[in-house]
Amino acid sequence: MLFLMMLTIVWIGVSLGLTILTHMYEWWIALWVVSGLLSGIIFDILFVFIFIEIGSRTTPKSKFKVFVLKSALELVFWYNHTKVTCEGVENVPYNTPFVMYCNHKSMLDPAAIYVKINRIVSAIGKKSLWGFWPMNRICECFGALPMDRDNDRQAVKDMLVAIKAVKEGMPMIIFPEGGIKNRDVEEMVNLRAGAYKLAMKAEAPIIPVAIMGSSEIAKKKRFEKKHIHIIFHKPITKEEYKDKNTTEVGTYVEELINEDIRKYEER
Repeated sequence: MLFLMMLTIVWIGVSLGLTILTHMYEWWIALWVVSGLLSGIIFDILFVFIFIEIGSRTTPKSKFKVFVLKSALELVFWYNHTKVTCEGVENVPYNTPFVMYCNHKSMLDPAAIYVKINRIVSAIGKKSLWGFWPMNRICECFGALPMDRDNDRQAVKDMLVAIKAVKEGMPMIIFPEGGIKNRDVEEMVNLRAGAYKLAMKAEAPIIPVAIMGSSEIAKKKRFEKKHIHIIFHKPITKEEYKDKNTTEVGTYVEELINEDIRKYEER
């Protein structure tokens, strides 16, 4: 979209310049502007197609990919009249792999996190997202990994792949509720303790993340303004959770997130 805007500005400038220099009729202005818009749209579509196809075949640890995705997501939130703010982003390690555990109320939750952390990070998503283009290519482009929630045996294999990715240095975002379960409340519900094996087996820091306001996104009207606020907790280190089981860790993380949400709602 940024390319579309840039090309539009260039074509408008060219059209006005030619009009002044050659005394063209006014309809030439409209012609140049329309042709500029069409060219920009075509160029934008081609760029996205090429970027997704090439990106899905190259390393996800690319700063250029992060820049493109972050810019695109910021434009999505702007278009959707949704403001994203955060606190505690300084708690996110820059050179250390980690696993973020978050409450999940909207499809925009991972996007909201992504635009606020200034580093490469991937995510685990439901397997159905890999069933159609371009979503499957976008997921592959940024190193996202599928999780088959309907097949326990496959889910174990998927978890092992994710653990290996974290050990190799790729930070991950995961929603331990196993999907969007309830949009009526912001709190985390339906604890799935097995999700915490990802961080614990990879011996990576756990970052609890509370997302407030995203439950309203699905209900909002087109031009209605909404606000998403994110709180990033300090990492829970291996030394802090090594003597606990996944249920204990999951319950602790859930309590931290839900306490943040309750305090935020009382403001």
